[in-house]
Amino acid sequence: MKSQKDLGRSNLTALYAYTGASKLWFDGALWLIYWQHRGLSFFQIGLLEAILHVTCLMTDVPLGIFADRVGWKVALLLSSLLGVVYSGVSLFAHGFWLAALAFATRGIQITLANGSDSSIAYESAAWAGLRDNYLKISGRLFAVALISMGAAEMIGGSLASWSWPYVYLAFMAANVAAFITVLFIREPRNKRQNNAQVSDTNDDTKRHSAVTILRHSLHFAKESRTFTKWITLSAILSGFVATFAFYGQSLLLHNGWSLVGIGILSATENGLGAISSLSASKVVSRFGIFWSMRLASLLAIAGMALFAWLPGGIILALGYLFQSAAGNLTDPIVDQELNRIVPSSQRATLLSFNSTAFSLFMIIVFPLFGWLAQTIGLVHAAYVGSVVGGIAIFVAMRWGISDLR
Repeated sequence: MKSQKDLGRSNLTALYAYTGASKLWFDGALWLIYWQHRGLSFFQIGLLEAILHVTCLMTDVPLGIFADRVGWKVALLLSSLLGVVYSGVSLFAHGFWLAALAFATRGIQITLANGSDSSIAYESAAWAGLRDNYLKISGRLFAVALISMGAAEMIGGSLASWSWPYVYLAFMAANVAAFITVLFIREPRNKRQNNAQVSDTNDDTKRHSAVTILRHSLHFAKESRTFTKWITLSAILSGFVATFAFYGQSLLLHNGWSLVGIGILSATENGLGAISSLSASKVVSRFGIFWSMRLASLLAIAGMALFAWLPGGIILALGYLFQSAAGNLTDPIVDQELNRIVPSSQRATLLSFNSTAFSLFMIIVFPLFGWLAQTIGLVHAAYVGSVVGGIAIFVAMRWGISDLR
């Protein structure tokens, strides 16, 4: 029979495999172009992204409570199944409303995984006696995700140039593979209930009712100033980076990039992002969290400025890569800091607040950017977005990390 330490390490290995399979987003670099190919306008595509994030906003906390109440593993299994549904609907959607159904399904899929994967990782690290090394583990998980996404996007570009349906058939197969890997994960909380000595918080580890989980979560979020700051900074920085990355697909196409070229650039972006995530623990060890977050924020601002204002071939690519590196350096740091402060019995619920804030940002900003692009042109919208985004990130950075000096 495996010891608790061995179970923790086994869980982490299975979680690496799940992350790799679940992040094979073969449409990741091309989904906006795909829906343009299906006849949708920029504004309609902006609405699709808004629908995805409205769905996330409405379901993040309820499904976080569900995961804390029923099981993080169950949430990951259901997420993989919904990925299959999303792929199937996208294959046959030719109009806005079926596309909207696909994006709503995708939103629930993302929400089910949000918080649950990180919760399993953090608690499994505690089982394995590796909690103090969690930033390294988190960085590796983000790196695996990015490498997987990069490979999928590069392959997706080739598949799309051959035939669009193959992109979503491959996505469907990836979700089936993700479902299988989750079956090898042991719910870490069950073991913790019988091993109180490994608890990393003062919060008891029994399974609470949904009402109790919600009440305690809202109280914690209201009282913790640090929690609020991390959530706000993360949402603003990652929101602007994501907006520029997604609409950047069309900006690249506008500047003469081919579908294969966009796929290769996205693969390079994810490779650089993986290096950034893997380096997060070393960067924090060398500079501390305050200067590491300041570096990431300034890198995001510089990347957006290069991408918008100097849209030549190489400079455009550099801006695309810089803003991506900023987001991927930030992600494992935010993941660690949130996991450190949230109570175990509400872990998935409170971690879902991070994605809720991101969704709220995208509901407002993403379709607004699409409307602006449709009204004044994509290039001029990028000018405006880079200025507004740069100011917002700078202000959020100054406020969000002020307590970390």
